Amino acid sequence: MPTRIPPEKFLVAFSLAGEERDFVRGIAEAVEQQLGPDTVFYYEWFEHWLAGADADLKLQRLYGQSCALAVVCVSRAYVNKPWTLAENEAIRARLMQSRGSQDPREPEAILPIRVGDGELLDIPFNTIVPDVRSRTTDEAASLIIDRLRLLVPDLATASVRASAGPCWPPTPLALRWPMADHSGAREAFGELLTAGVGWRYLPIRGASETGKSHIARQMLANALAIPDIACGRFDFKGSTDLDREVRAFIQELGVPEPPATLRLHERLDQILGGLRQRARPTLLIFDTYEVAGEAQEWVERQLLACLVRATWLRVAIAGLQLPDATGAVWAAVARATLQLTPPPAGDWYAYGRQHRPDLKLQEVKTACRLSDGRASLLAQLLGPRS
Repeated sequence: MPTRIPPEKFLVAFSLAGEERDFVRGIAEAVEQQLGPDTVFYYEWFEHWLAGADADLKLQRLYGQSCALAVVCVSRAYVNKPWTLAENEAIRARLMQSRGSQDPREPEAILPIRVGDGELLDIPFNTIVPDVRSRTTDEAASLIIDRLRLLVPDLATASVRASAGPCWPPTPLALRWPMADHSGAREAFGELLTAGVGWRYLPIRGASETGKSHIARQMLANALAIPDIACGRFDFKGSTDLDREVRAFIQELGVPEPPATLRLHERLDQILGGLRQRARPTLLIFDTYEVAGEAQEWVERQLLACLVRATWLRVAIAGLQLPDATGAVWAAVARATLQLTPPPAGDWYAYGRQHRPDLKLQEVKTACRLSDGRASLLAQLLGPRS
């Protein structure tokens, strides 16, 4: 992901408590997509710039002088944090100064929005604080941009929807599945790759040897055959050779390889940042999620939260354990978990007959019994002859 360079003056700067970052991030991304790169201050994007002993002074200058519009994200957590209180002091000082300004637009430079319960003591009772929790991300972004236009009348914005470019297929495509049945997984994956699907995250759970990894590899093979879709598969089981796994993951994603000195979740975050900048149809597949370790927090707090706004992105995760959607901001874009069970002998027989026309059902039943139904072994026994 290219390093963000702080401009002399941001168009919009968000002031928020860390507890609200997942919700506010989507709004900030939507605003930036309209205004252009590096026009919006959201603290996670500029940690490299803030780092140091003078961070409080930088933030106070930012909200007091170096942004056209300061957006105060009102919540109970906001009033209990030293950092947000320091930011709010600069915002209050700016508001006081604006009352004596000869520029009638200056008092409009502060916009409070409600992102959680709780009140700010210094906001007068007659102040209207729009509650954006019941609005879509686009609606919240439009509110902020409309306010910004009062300050910058000649503001130029770009319509993301108007931009031409690759898009998801309108209906499921004919896909190739050289595997035993698992028809539910096939159908769900075909739906995942369509434009009008109501969900964008496909969770696949199954015990060991139910064919999860084989399905994940076939998903990648199918996606690679579709023009204009960027796709990558990351197997957490392969993270013992992290550099190799990351290089394989980004091979068809078209983003720069992150520095090898970074931790896994930092590398994944840079990859996602590069994909966000391009915003073209992208499929990310993650396998063996139960051994994701420190990357689990990134998946659940960064990647899946991104799906709420990123209609260009699709995610499939397979594992013994999966992210819990209960109460998550991304729950609405998650499909019900697809539970895998071992294919019966009849499905393995149909699969094996594609490669061995003389195969007998009884031979397959014997193979299933002796292998204890292990999908990896049966695929070798009944699949293509090497």
